[in-house]
Amino acid sequence: MLLPLLFLLKKRGYLGFSDSRLLGGSSRTLRWLSRLPLVLACLAVTLLVVALARPQVPGEPVHKTVPGRDIILAVDISYSMTFPFKGKLEPHQTPAELEFKTPYLERRHVEKGLQFVAPKEGLQRIHPLQNALLRFIENRWAEKTGDRIGLILFDVRPRYGWPLTDDLRQLYRKAQFIQNNLGTGTNFGDDPPGPVDLAVEHFQESGQAKSKVLILVTDGEDRITTETKAHLVSLLTENNIRLYLVGVGETLATKDVDIVKVADSVGGKVFRVENAGAMADCFAAIDRMEKSEVTVSEMETRDDIFFYFVWAALGAFLLFLLSEVFILTR
Repeated sequence: MLLPLLFLLKKRGYLGFSDSRLLGGSSRTLRWLSRLPLVLACLAVTLLVVALARPQVPGEPVHKTVPGRDIILAVDISYSMTFPFKGKLEPHQTPAELEFKTPYLERRHVEKGLQFVAPKEGLQRIHPLQNALLRFIENRWAEKTGDRIGLILFDVRPRYGWPLTDDLRQLYRKAQFIQNNLGTGTNFGDDPPGPVDLAVEHFQESGQAKSKVLILVTDGEDRITTETKAHLVSLLTENNIRLYLVGVGETLATKDVDIVKVADSVGGKVFRVENAGAMADCFAAIDRMEKSEVTVSEMETRDDIFFYFVWAALGAFLLFLLSEVFILTR
């Protein structure tokens, strides 16, 4: 854009007149006309610069319908998720498209992100859970299923990990660090709100699919009052939400604790997980659940319009050459 300055810095000659009356009333017109070549040259360069920027016109959004689900993953991050867990994690290579571009140790000053190999001190409940969670998201991304997935983390209070989205790459990266936020106790809703309350609210605000799925992963053995159980059953039933309960740990694997009774009351599926292998199997089973139609918007290919500016620049340049021939500029 600084190229026109070359014309402005060009040394100019001088043509004087002994008396301005010799030019009559046309002196001002001649002076403006003498600047026309400079204006045309600057215009040509400016148009060429705009063309090099390759301007585009966006097309209209295209709406298409794909089979998919709205899925919310509600993950227990209470302190008990640090308790020992049986089994071992199989090494797994993250697809290059899902990896962070910045090296791992530059992102974290200490190693707190997910490790796909067993920690030296042994597995905690959160490790196979996180491994299975990431495999689940990765499979949905790789198969381009059209699923929209959200993440809720809860202990004594629920909070959004990530809202419902079809950008599963970003969700995958976020889910790598859920174990850094381990909290205290577990609250299913006796002290509102609980994870189900927040999930239902988010489905109502942002849900699109007819198939709404809540995957509740917990080792929670906490008692739930009769009033709260009735409230949770009512929320899930009235909002047509399918519940999948993943019970982590020995107690949920052998006993019908209160949260298991809630799942049974709404016809939900209960998975009892005692080891790392069973955790991966239960998420694979959840992956085969029902689907419905989801409408998504995609942007059409953008149309290039740079050639209009190229032709205009050529036209301005040709006019500049003609004006240099026929117009006296000095």
